[in-house]
Amino acid sequence: MRLVTALIFLATILIADNSSSYAQSDSEDVKVVIAAYHAALGALDAGKMDPLWAHDDTVMLVEPFDKVISLGWDAVKKTFDKEFGQLAELKVTQADGPHIQVRGNVAWYTGMTNASVEFKEGPSVENAPTFEAGVFEKRDGHWFLVSHTAFQVVRPR
Repeated sequence: MRLVTALIFLATILIADNSSSYAQSDSEDVKVVIAAYHAALGALDAGKMDPLWAHDDTVMLVEPFDKVISLGWDAVKKTFDKEFGQLAELKVTQADGPHIQVRGNVAWYTGMTNASVEFKEGPSVENAPTFEAGVFEKRDGHWFLVSHTAFQVVRPR
């Protein structure tokens, strides 16, 4: 009986350890997608967003200068095309996080970035603290963005 109990205990530890390593691996994979997202922003290239996003009607995007929520992949792509067409330069640097949680085939994160933006026309913005949050779904073994929100943090004067 003690042997059976010991084997069950050992199996429980191995399963817990194994699921933990999967979660860590998934968390690292999500972190890679977040870094690729920031790189695509910096490249001002909507085409580089393509492999990072799910391409369906469920995806959502809110960028710091948006006045509406982009719903569906076509609207999200149009938002990036428009945004990148207005910018001469965009640099996003991770300041805190990303803080990632994974539950099965869904992951989410929050983080703070600093964004420096140079518009083709108009004033530039230097090191604007920006809060961002995203949701991912794992499909066919790959993590895809299904929702991303970013808001510039306004500091009282």
